[in-house]
Amino acid sequence: MNKWIDRLMGVPVEESPVEKVIEKLPENVDEVYKARWVWYHTILAGEIFLTNILLIALIIVVAIK
Repeated sequence: MNKWIDRLMGVPVEESPVEKVIEKLPENVDEVYKARWVWYHTILAGEIFLTNILLIALIIVVAIK
């Protein structure tokens, strides 16, 4: 709470660790995010595909019995 008041009064306040990390991020953060997004969703789609195959196999096994 005191840091918030100090900022209002114009007293210099030490940067938070989060702000320091954000400043060190590379310029191409958007490109990195897009690449990770594509890989994440590709892996997710593969997992969903395998889950659907297992569910279809389970339905077939239950239908035969």
